[in-house]
Amino acid sequence: MNTEVIESINGIRGDRVHGAGWLSRKAINTLSLAISKSQCDSIADFLDEVRAIAAELMNARPSMISIANYIDQFLNSIVRKSRSERELSSLKSFAQIESEKLIKLSSEASLKVAVYGSEIIKDMDVIITCSYSSTVCEVFKLANWKGAKFQVIAAESRFKGRAFGEITKEHLDQHQVSVEIIPDDDIDLHMSRAKVAVVGADSILTYGSLINGVPTYKLARAASETKVAFYTLCETAKFDVKGYMTEGATEPGFDETPFSLVTGIITERGIMEPSRVLAHIEKMRHIPP
Repeated sequence: MNTEVIESINGIRGDRVHGAGWLSRKAINTLSLAISKSQCDSIADFLDEVRAIAAELMNARPSMISIANYIDQFLNSIVRKSRSERELSSLKSFAQIESEKLIKLSSEASLKVAVYGSEIIKDMDVIITCSYSSTVCEVFKLANWKGAKFQVIAAESRFKGRAFGEITKEHLDQHQVSVEIIPDDDIDLHMSRAKVAVVGADSILTYGSLINGVPTYKLARAASETKVAFYTLCETAKFDVKGYMTEGATEPGFDETPFSLVTGIITERGIMEPSRVLAHIEKMRHIPP
């Protein structure tokens, strides 16, 4: 395997700042890089190489289902094309075009989620959040751009010495969005001040759970007890349609939050109730690849 490709995969494996959407696009770029560096001289060898790299990428961050979903979609497209393509160079060109399409698809989905998310923020709202999500930050930026005057409370979201809430604050300070950082242990104390809770998402599981960075579960539980609406921002590419993850298999630093604590899932198709999301996942599971 090419050294640059190995370094890119290791970068994804060790990245503890960026979210699933960003890392999914990074994973697709890594496959594109691998294709450009490939020294294979037959379609069969090329497919074997791509499959091996795809497997490494899918295993790099198991809590981020969108990586597996996009890589699987990418791989299926190449394999289907290979059945009617005799020239390796043409197959490689097709693969590069497919990678560009998927990156665009991911970026557009993330933006649509942010647009829908910004619509739930009103003047004088206090919004509480945790962990770090570029999509959550984009929601706040859009709401601010539209003229809404609001305040953000961000839990420190500490894990292994890092405060991910501080990353959120640093990001939003650049856009004149007011952010107050609170200790994770004080979430319960501040929840009554909030109008709504909003977090990102790394995955939605088939049995009705949200995977996201700590302390999402603590935030969701406090919101439920205080009757504060709790929303998660999540592209449908993060739905674990194929059941890649099993219960309790989350990476360190991530929480599993049951749908019973979730008011709605904000997707690129609009806001879905948890029951509708599960129905959508069940429907997608029966559609052939």
